[in-house]
Amino acid sequence: MPDRIGTAILTPRPERRPAGSNCLTEGRSGRRAGALEAIYLTKLIKFTREIRTAMWFRPSVCSLLAAAVALVIAGVDQSIPEAAANFLPIIDGEAAKDLLRLVAGGMLTVTTVTLSVTMLVLNLAANQASPRAVPELMADPITQNALSTFLATFVFAVAALGMFGFEAVSGAGVTLMFGTSMLLGIWAIRYLLQWMHHVAAATKLNRIIVKVYDQAGDRLDTYFAMARTDEGAASSPDTEDDDGALVRAGATGYVQLVNVDSMAQSAESLDLRVKLHAAEGDFVYGATPLMTVWGETRHDEDAQAQLARSVAIGGERTPEDDPRLGIEILSEIACRALSPSMNDPQSAIVCVNYLAALLTRAGQVPASEYPVAVVKGGRVIRRVIAFDQFLIRAFRPVVREGAGQVEVVKRVLYALAEMIPVISEDHLESIAEEADRAAEMARDRLTLEDDRNAMEDAAKAVKTAIRERG
Repeated sequence: MPDRIGTAILTPRPERRPAGSNCLTEGRSGRRAGALEAIYLTKLIKFTREIRTAMWFRPSVCSLLAAAVALVIAGVDQSIPEAAANFLPIIDGEAAKDLLRLVAGGMLTVTTVTLSVTMLVLNLAANQASPRAVPELMADPITQNALSTFLATFVFAVAALGMFGFEAVSGAGVTLMFGTSMLLGIWAIRYLLQWMHHVAAATKLNRIIVKVYDQAGDRLDTYFAMARTDEGAASSPDTEDDDGALVRAGATGYVQLVNVDSMAQSAESLDLRVKLHAAEGDFVYGATPLMTVWGETRHDEDAQAQLARSVAIGGERTPEDDPRLGIEILSEIACRALSPSMNDPQSAIVCVNYLAALLTRAGQVPASEYPVAVVKGGRVIRRVIAFDQFLIRAFRPVVREGAGQVEVVKRVLYALAEMIPVISEDHLESIAEEADRAAEMARDRLTLEDDRNAMEDAAKAVKTAIRERG
């Protein structure tokens, strides 16, 4: 299903509109303008985010620029002053065309090979790490710049040969075409050498883990920065679920973007209050409750549709506003490493180490400094992610898969123990519960006495660290 902006499925409407609903006619044109503004703003944000992982955008722009350069050279060659043209070396037209043919053929071959190898690397990453790690690899700037350079050089050579065919280049223009093709060819060779080393390193699992960790850390920082910019409400608005109008998703896919600013503007113009039931990263389908709306116009179809347009739904999760995604990908990589087909507990332990680093960053933030649910003066109530949800998504799948391997469960428990001295006291209870759960699962799965004893030592380290904090 193509990506789309959320479309509301409305709850059954009463046969008669609420009192005062005749004011809708007067404000309909204003609401229509606000609805268009909301949907276009949400679409624009969504499109700019998709460009980051789109392998077609940067090569397309560079190719258009290369063709434009060839046209400009053909258009200005007769306008170059004779005094300036005398300083340029004289290049034979046939020599220039031979070079352009060589550059065009070579760049077409290199572009094809580069694209084929890139697809192979993405396939290996999906099988070895996680399919959800592929978008971050597609956004790799070195690969995108290499493809852009190779394709732009090819397009320039073809466009220049076309100018020669139309006899649109002569005199100083031949020299400029020759010199530009030489520069682009040298630049392409430079990127080819860099890309050869980069693609070899990109196939390493550890490199993929580090890339996912960096992306997850950036998203956590962005998530906590929301708490410093949110316009919270002094108290939660007085709302009752039974009194609100339920708006359903009307589309199938993942919530990619919730434009809270646009939603708050729409809610204020319509004098409504909104409570969101889905956050970025949640999967929804037609009947999934998306939000509840309160206010006199809560049953109005146009008002509900306008609010729903502030939610973008697509076929896959995106990391920009989803702080859970990077943590879940690292956990999934660890689980794949623990599967019988790979049997690589050391890679799982590497993932546990990076997960512990992310959880430490999240745990150092007190609960009072996490993003708040009620924002925009009480107009919007959104879903927020607490520390315990990060912790559950990070370690529970790993413990489930690795509870029978003492190396893995020990590393998880010791990682929890190492976090306790530096995190906020608000999160100690969640750490203790998760440690008890991991130890209990390990007791059921470990068969050797020495393994059980080693696990118990790690569990005691967690309890000792908690007592010392107390």
